[in-house]
Amino acid sequence: MKTTALCKIIVFSVAIITVLQSVEAVGSEIVLPSAPGDVVVAKPAMRRVRLTGYTRARYVMDIVSEEAGRCVKVTADVGDQIGKNGLFAVLDTTFIDLALKKNRVDQARLTNIIAFHAKEVGRFEKLVERETAAQSRLDEIQNSLDQAEFQIKTLKVQETELKERRSRHQIKIPQGWSIILRDVEPGEWVSVGKHLGKAGDFRTLLVPFALSPEEYRALKNLKGPIELVLPGEGQNTISLKASMARISPAFDPETRKINVELAVTETLSENRGGLRAELTLGIPDPSGAVLIPAAAVAERYEEFWLTRANGERVRVLFLGDGPDNTYRVRASELKPGDKFRVKP
Repeated sequence: MKTTALCKIIVFSVAIITVLQSVEAVGSEIVLPSAPGDVVVAKPAMRRVRLTGYTRARYVMDIVSEEAGRCVKVTADVGDQIGKNGLFAVLDTTFIDLALKKNRVDQARLTNIIAFHAKEVGRFEKLVERETAAQSRLDEIQNSLDQAEFQIKTLKVQETELKERRSRHQIKIPQGWSIILRDVEPGEWVSVGKHLGKAGDFRTLLVPFALSPEEYRALKNLKGPIELVLPGEGQNTISLKASMARISPAFDPETRKINVELAVTETLSENRGGLRAELTLGIPDPSGAVLIPAAAVAERYEEFWLTRANGERVRVLFLGDGPDNTYRVRASELKPGDKFRVKP
């Protein structure tokens, strides 16, 4: 009896050691190999697509003059970044300054007239009360006072307009923008609407891509931030995080593409247009191939077979090895989500 019990203990210990030796460690998890009869699920085989785009400014604007005048100063050249005052160019303000002076003189003259008519109105009101002056004469003086007050209000509005026009003799663009094109020089006559240059906001870079519907879906389904790679010229490759900036609602029927722009807000050593950026996406293999664990694929006489969960056998075309000990296979009746048994 003791010998039989001892034999049972030895056999049981050997079985435990055998099971422990078959356990594989993957990262921090312990994974047991699939046993014969286990059911596995086919997953879609993915194909990595690398797309290339080039950076450009997030916003670009034309610099246009709203007033006419001779250019007296240009504060920035191509490639320069605009400072806090936002000043790009200054036009001569001689004539607008003279118009402002005349306006102020006219306001002073009307102020004097209003004071005079106000005194006249007060004087004639007393005379009318004593019935020594006609009411019609008082009405005339009161009307003259009212008209002078209306005129000075008009002049004040004109003064505000002249000040606004004078401020627009200083041609400004947003702070932090960079000059892309300069088309004006000091001493040059500038007419209303003249194109003086072009500026762009390179603090945020956009990378446009034209995506197929499959690529667009893959981009939308990405978990976490979008990653762009900027291959350096003689430097280390730079990896940047990007976000979705603009998605065109239109669809180009000729190219069958959707226009998408990704935004990069990280500061580079040189924020400019024309930097090559690469976007890598994983899309389902167009051939319809799936990934199946290698343990579920049986090979007989150079033919490959799968056994469905219900026992049906399916002949498949072997396309090669996949990641994580899987095979890429294809068959007309095979699709992702199908369940198969591990081979005995």
